[in-house]
Amino acid sequence: MSHLENNGRPWAYSAFRARVSRRRVLSPGFVRMTLAGPDLRNFAPWGLDQRIKLVLPMADGSLADFGLLADPTPHPSDWYARWRALPEGDRNVLRTYTPAAIRPEAGEIDVDVVIHEPPGPASRWALGARIGEEIVLTGPDIRAGVTGYGIAWQPGDARRVLIVGDETAFPAIRNILDALGEDVRAHVLAEVGGTEDDLLSSRRSDSVTVDVRRRNGIPGSGLDDAVRDWAAAASETTSGEQEPTAVADDLYVWIAGEAGSVTRIRRHLADDLGVPKERISFLGYWRHGGPLTS
Repeated sequence: MSHLENNGRPWAYSAFRARVSRRRVLSPGFVRMTLAGPDLRNFAPWGLDQRIKLVLPMADGSLADFGLLADPTPHPSDWYARWRALPEGDRNVLRTYTPAAIRPEAGEIDVDVVIHEPPGPASRWALGARIGEEIVLTGPDIRAGVTGYGIAWQPGDARRVLIVGDETAFPAIRNILDALGEDVRAHVLAEVGGTEDDLLSSRRSDSVTVDVRRRNGIPGSGLDDAVRDWAAAASETTSGEQEPTAVADDLYVWIAGEAGSVTRIRRHLADDLGVPKERISFLGYWRHGGPLTS
């Protein structure tokens, strides 16, 4: 199928104009931004860990001219290259998120923003945005006729899943848990900077176990400990040694959060515990000490 055969959509995503319609503080570390506008009626509600990009406004509220708002939206090989060619101070900051909720019938989506300390561009935007302020985002377009573009969650027929993430992964984790079949057992290992930001423990059930750890200074430190504790509990003991394959049988793993932590945990699960790499999905949502490449 050619690019333009999908109802005139050149690819599975489009750019959407929206405005900030509501702003709600969920906890000291989370602000929920509700974005609304008629364009969002075509926003595809795939859910799960669906990735979108926020095009944060410039200081004066404007959008630099890099072709993003052409209709139909150009392929990223076009607009993204033009964006990168602009001087850094003359281009909008791009940040990747997973919607906390999508309501196309109302032309609304919710985006939960983690307030980092010190605050980065997205944190500053969420803290200072005014109701009615314009913003542009890119996301899946229902008119493209493509289902699930931009989703990393691919558990196949696994009936045991391990879900690992810090606060930035919480919207995706909640979406994933909501979509799980009744016959799937999930173990969630989560990390928070402060216990008041624990927005996942309420998701515990007979089939879902949630273990939330406090970060010990270094991003991912709580998750490192949680993964090791989980592996020790899940592994059978033979002659005093753990049997790696015991945690790998019928298991799918999804990891998201700080990029260095995600890479480290994936390596431990694959190399030390024997989980097949093809059964691990991993996403770096942010990078400690500097911006993740947009």
